[in-house]
Amino acid sequence: MKGTVILISMVHWHFTWQNQQNLARGLAERGYQVYFIEPLPKRWPRINEFGRVWGRLTGQSEAAGICRQPLIPGVELVSPRMLPDTGTLTRWVNRRLFLPGLEDKLKESIQRPLIVINDLPIPASLELMNSLEPDASFYDCVNDWANDPYMPIHDFERSLAGAVDMVWADSRANVVRVSSMNKTVVQLPPDVDIALFSRARNDPGPLPSRPLCAYFGSISLSTDIDLLRMVSHQYPLRLIGPLRTTLNGFSDKTEVVGPVPHHQLPELLRDVDVLLLPYVHSAHNASVMPAKLYECLATGKPTIVSGLTTLHDYSDLFYIRETPEAFIEAIAEVVHEPEAYRAKRIAAAEAHSFDHRMDVVEGYIQQVLEQKSRHSREYKPAR
Repeated sequence: MKGTVILISMVHWHFTWQNQQNLARGLAERGYQVYFIEPLPKRWPRINEFGRVWGRLTGQSEAAGICRQPLIPGVELVSPRMLPDTGTLTRWVNRRLFLPGLEDKLKESIQRPLIVINDLPIPASLELMNSLEPDASFYDCVNDWANDPYMPIHDFERSLAGAVDMVWADSRANVVRVSSMNKTVVQLPPDVDIALFSRARNDPGPLPSRPLCAYFGSISLSTDIDLLRMVSHQYPLRLIGPLRTTLNGFSDKTEVVGPVPHHQLPELLRDVDVLLLPYVHSAHNASVMPAKLYECLATGKPTIVSGLTTLHDYSDLFYIRETPEAFIEAIAEVVHEPEAYRAKRIAAAEAHSFDHRMDVVEGYIQQVLEQKSRHSREYKPAR
C-alpha cells in the first residue's frame, strides 16, 4: 500500500459523478487506501429540500436524488453525522460530540504517508484535516464559494487554502481567484474515462429533421431551466440526472430519466444528436468548469453552451450561444457540421484522459512528500 488518502468531499458518493469520485477511484486503483468523507453539513436545508434530506436519511433513493454509484474496491465511504457548521452553538456541539469520534475512527486506520484532499472550506473540515496531521495536504478548488447559489461561504476558504501544501483549481478563473491564498496553485481541469464515453458515439447517419437533444447532470439552480423549457417545446429533449428544482411548463413529451449510475450514461447518450449545457448567467457560473466537460467532448457529439464563461476558452470545441434565440437556432445548425469537428473534439478529450490526470495528481502528491521530506532532513535539529 502506498499510503492513506482522506478525501473530504463536497458531494455525496451517490450523486452525479464528479471529480471527487474520480480522484477516489484513481488513487484506490493506484494502491492507496482511500476514505471518502461525505459532505460535512455546511448549512441547514431549505424547506423545499426536506424531502430530499429525509430520503437520504431513510435510504429512499428517488426522494433523495441518489444515483447509486458503484462502490470502488479500496474506497471506504464515511458518512459523518453532524450538525451544520454554521454558528457558535452547532460548532461547539460538533467539536464536543461528533468530530472526536470521526477523528479517532480515521486515526485508527491510517497508514503513512497520509494525504488529505479537502474540497470543503468550512471550520469543521479544516479542523478535521489539521487534527489528522497529514504528510501532504491539498485544497481541491472546484467552486467559487463566495457566489455559491445555495449558501455563499468564503470566510474559511482563505484559511483552508493557506493551510495546505498545494491548491488545485479546475478553471483558469478559480486559479486567478485563489492565487493570493497560497504560493503553490496549479490548474487541474476535469478528466474523462475515454473507454466509457466512447460507447456514446454513434455512426453518422441521415440528418434528423428534429434532432434529439440531451442534458445530463444535476438539474439545479445553476441550470438555465427557462432555456431547457423552450427547447422542450421545439425539439425532443432527454433530461438525465437528479432534479433539484421543478420542471413546471415543460413539454409533456420531455423524457425525464432521473439519476442514473455513471456507467449507464453512454447508452443513454448514444442516440442523442446534440448535447446541451445551458447554465444561468451568474457570478458563480463565471468560474464553473463542469466535470462533464471532457465527457461531452469524448462522445464526439456537438455541444451547445451558454452561461459558462470558462468555456469561452474552448470556443473551437463547443458552440457558445449566449442568448436563448441563438441557442435554439444552433440546434438545427450544428447537425450539419463538418465531420472533422467530431474528430477534433475526441482528440481534445483524449488529451485529458482519466489515466493522464491521475499521473498528474500522483506526481503532485509525490512532489509535496519529497519536498517536505527534504525540508525535514535539512532542518533536523542537532542533538
